[in-house]
Amino acid sequence: MRFIILCLSLCVTACTVPGPSEPVAQIASAQNLWRAQNVRRYRIAVQKTNARLRTQTNTLTVEDGRVTHQTATCVPAPREGRTCQVEPFDANEFTVDGLFQTALALAPASAQYNLRVDFDAQYHFPKFISRDEKARADDETTWRVVEFQPLP
Repeated sequence: MRFIILCLSLCVTACTVPGPSEPVAQIASAQNLWRAQNVRRYRIAVQKTNARLRTQTNTLTVEDGRVTHQTATCVPAPREGRTCQVEPFDANEFTVDGLFQTALALAPASAQYNLRVDFDAQYHFPKFISRDEKARADDETTWRVVEFQPLP
């Protein structure tokens, strides 16, 4: 009898479809918690820094998943001198949904990218994403939420 139970257990284990990777599961769990909050209107400012140490802060107002207002400011990289120009950007990348999409897109190769994702304790959105490809020097890109405000 024990042998039959052992064989059945091994068959079930061998036939089980593997679940999502740990980073994907963590991000998906946080995304479900975010959605449960039902925040329909918010203002968010996301600071993105690339490998050249150029930083741009994109500030958005989002209503029902749509960007209704956007502005951006930049901080020059050390080699740029004292001025910088705001680069064109896809505002959707900096919405909460866009941050989740970025994190989920990087998660399957998280070991390759040294992926780090931190979540907001109250609203559960990605408040910090860092990716740094191991095989390339000076390749880090970060997204940091510097302001988040639900709107009435």
